[in-house]
Amino acid sequence: MNGKIISILILIIGTIAIWHLGFFNRYNYLTAKSDIANKNIQLVYIGESKLKPKDLNRVSKKYGFKIVGFGCALTTNEQNGIEMYNSQIDHFLGEYNGVGWKSEYKKEIDSLLKLTNIPKTAFWVEKDEIGYWYNIDWIHSHKNMGNISIYNHYGDLHTKGHFFMICPSEEFQLMDDLENQIDFYDGKNIQLKSNCYLMKRK
Repeated sequence: MNGKIISILILIIGTIAIWHLGFFNRYNYLTAKSDIANKNIQLVYIGESKLKPKDLNRVSKKYGFKIVGFGCALTTNEQNGIEMYNSQIDHFLGEYNGVGWKSEYKKEIDSLLKLTNIPKTAFWVEKDEIGYWYNIDWIHSHKNMGNISIYNHYGDLHTKGHFFMICPSEEFQLMDDLENQIDFYDGKNIQLKSNCYLMKRK
């Protein structure tokens, strides 16, 4: 009788331990090994992010894996299982990508995060493989002046200020369709496709 009780207690304790370690959930040590064997390489992301999984996966696919979002609400055993799962996937990716892959991956993700700082109203203009994001913060087309923010392709704010249009006396133009009017930014003025340009007021 005592042997049966001990066996039952061991079984109960073992079941609780297995449950606590997340083995009854989708993500755990064993499912990580299975996914690696089946070449279904993915890392589980817990919580919210400014970037959606599909945006993160534009970068992660270059390193041989995809991101799966889990959300914020999770139990302790789910978190334990995910931690063990990610640990095994991370170990595999270290062998797959080599030393230093995480820092390169993080740089690319940081670049994407910076792009989230660019207003949705901004537009991209590129010439001779050099481009900038332009956002018209405010514009008075009849007075040919406005406030413009210019961002580089990494999402960093390059310059921001009050610009006004300068045109030859014989070539008057309204500042009303800058997305189609802008030719390039020369580091000082915004050159337009006409003979006009936008000068930043000091």
